[in-house]
Amino acid sequence: MERKKMKFEILLDRFFSNFHRVLLTNLLFAVPSAVLFVVFYLLSSLIFKDIIIPFLMISIIPLFPFYAGVVAVCRNIARGDKDVPTYTTFVTAVKNNFLPFLLHGLIVYIASLFSFFSISLYGSMLSQGWFFYVLLFFSILITLFLLYIAFYVPLMNITYDIPLKYVYKNSFLMAFGELKNNLFATIALAVVAAICLTITAFSGTVTVLLIILAVLWVFILPATTAFMYIFFIYDGMASMIDSKSKPEAASDEEKESAVHHNKDMEDDFSDIDIDSLSDTDDYIFHNGRMVKQSTLLHILRDKQQNKAGEKHE
Repeated sequence: MERKKMKFEILLDRFFSNFHRVLLTNLLFAVPSAVLFVVFYLLSSLIFKDIIIPFLMISIIPLFPFYAGVVAVCRNIARGDKDVPTYTTFVTAVKNNFLPFLLHGLIVYIASLFSFFSISLYGSMLSQGWFFYVLLFFSILITLFLLYIAFYVPLMNITYDIPLKYVYKNSFLMAFGELKNNLFATIALAVVAAICLTITAFSGTVTVLLIILAVLWVFILPATTAFMYIFFIYDGMASMIDSKSKPEAASDEEKESAVHHNKDMEDDFSDIDIDSLSDTDDYIFHNGRMVKQSTLLHILRDKQQNKAGEKHE
């Protein structure tokens, strides 16, 4: 009888067996990130000489839609999909999620500014009294929960066809409700950070340090960190969202299929019985997505009317 693999063994197996896909995903993300970094760095150096970092961080907003591609590929790898088509998955995710991810990027930028300034400010004032230790502690705590929300928002947006307000509501709830998985994800990211810090410790000069950081960013970091946290939070997220749909709304086979497909698939309604749908906001799985029954019902009725009109003509 084969021994059941431990969680970290599955993580390592999925990561290293798909390392070439992780590498390609990093390279695809590195191109727009390099362009945007250079553009915003030059602009901040010329126009905002005294506030380079906050202005440079604005690059997060236009870069975030490309992170949709990273999340989509890493999600598929993390949940155990076989033969993930890296390039097409990346490009499709970017194309179909561009505008929502611009909004996510704006929110991440604001949250990052808050975290950066609050931690920097209170950290520099520790010598003035114990109260600033308290403020620093709460700033770090808030930053941590903002990070947990940021784990779920892009992943949920990529995976499920639900309104953005529910994406943020559910992400907020899971930042608290899935605390154990979030902590495991944090530990995994800390391990990655520790390895990177160990590597950079051997840099003798600033130039060498910058080269090492650039290499890590281009080839390793974006997709690796995304894979690590997605691996630990995906199952909990899927269980919570799936439980919100009616048990009878989808068969076990449909749910299994939904867990293993990208939401950006071409619509095929051949498997839907229109008589089984109700005009409600209850969600069912269809084509790898969670879609409102009322939405599907209206689409199918429109298709029936169009077909009837074509026959009449």
